[in-house]
Amino acid sequence: MRIPRVAILAIVALALPFLAVPAKAATPLKIGVAYDTGGPGDYSYNDAVAAGVESAKKRYYIEVLATVTIGSDADRELRLNSLISKGAQYIIAVGKGYAPAVERASLLNSKVQFGIVNDASVKSLNVSSLVFNEKQGGYLAGAAAALISKTEKVGILANSAQGKKFEIGFSRGARSVKKSISVSSRYGADHFGDLAKELIAGGVDVIFIATAGSDSEVLATLVDANKNGHKISFIGIEPDQYVSLSPTAKKYILASVVKRVDRVIVDFVSAAQTGLPITDILDPIQGIYGRNYGIVEGGIELSVWSYALTKFKREIKSATIRARRLAIINK
Repeated sequence: MRIPRVAILAIVALALPFLAVPAKAATPLKIGVAYDTGGPGDYSYNDAVAAGVESAKKRYYIEVLATVTIGSDADRELRLNSLISKGAQYIIAVGKGYAPAVERASLLNSKVQFGIVNDASVKSLNVSSLVFNEKQGGYLAGAAAALISKTEKVGILANSAQGKKFEIGFSRGARSVKKSISVSSRYGADHFGDLAKELIAGGVDVIFIATAGSDSEVLATLVDANKNGHKISFIGIEPDQYVSLSPTAKKYILASVVKRVDRVIVDFVSAAQTGLPITDILDPIQGIYGRNYGIVEGGIELSVWSYALTKFKREIKSATIRARRLAIINK
C-alpha cells in the first residue's frame, strides 16, 4: 500500500524531536577553575570569570571544581594539579600569573585542555589563550575621547609592561573623529597620579586610563583637578581596574571599555561540550593557540556612562563599525 506523502511528512515531524535531542550525559563534564589571589569578590577578573561560570552552569550540564591561589608559582601549580586529580577535563586559569604553572601542567597532562584568561604566552596546543583585542578597545576609547574633548588634546595612561596596543588603537580612534587632534601618552609602573598631572598640565581634557590594577590614585588626581577649575573627564577599562568609583569620581567618567570575560568563559565551556577546543592560531611561529576576542567575537564593548556622550550614539556606532572593519582587514 502506498503511504500518502502528507502522512510520511507527519511521521518524520513527530520523530525529529527525538532524533535532534541527545540523551543527557550520565555524568557532567568537569570544569576546573583556578582563580587568582583573592578569588571571587575582587570586582575584577575573578568576578568576571565567576559570572561566566554561572552563565555556563545554566546552559550546560557541568560540574565546576574551583580553587583559589595564594599567589606563589608553586601554589598555582599545586592548585592546577589538584583540579586534575579531581578529574577536571577542562581547566580555566585566571590571569597571567598562572602562565608558568599552566605551561608545566599542560606538558604533563596532554589530555587536559587549559584555558588561560588574559595571557598569550604559553606554547602548547592544549592551552587556549583567551585574550582581548586591545587595539579595538583603544580605538573605541579614542573615538569617544575625541568626540567629547574641547581642547582637542586627549591622553592615555598605561602600565609600562602593557605594550603599545591600547595606544595604537587609541590614536587611530581619536584621529578617525578629528584628524587634527593631539594624542599624548604616559607609561609607568607606579605614581600614575603624577603622570596624570603631566597630561593635565599639557592641556589634555580627556584621559583613557588603560592601567591594570587599582586606579584610585589617578581618580583622586582627576577629582582634585576638577575642583581646581580644570574640566577633566576619563574613560576606564573593565575588569582591569578593580576599585569601584566613588560618587565624586562618577561625575567625571565618560565610558568604559569592557572586556567581556563572562562571554569568553561561556565560549570556552561551549567548546568543551563539543570536544573541539578553542585553538585559533594566534602566533604560528611561537605555536600559541586560543582566540583574540574583539568586537566581532563579542569580547569588546564600550559602555557609556556620561549623558554628554549619549548624544553621540550615531558617531560611536560608526566608530564601532570602523573598528570591526579594521579587524577584518588586519586578519
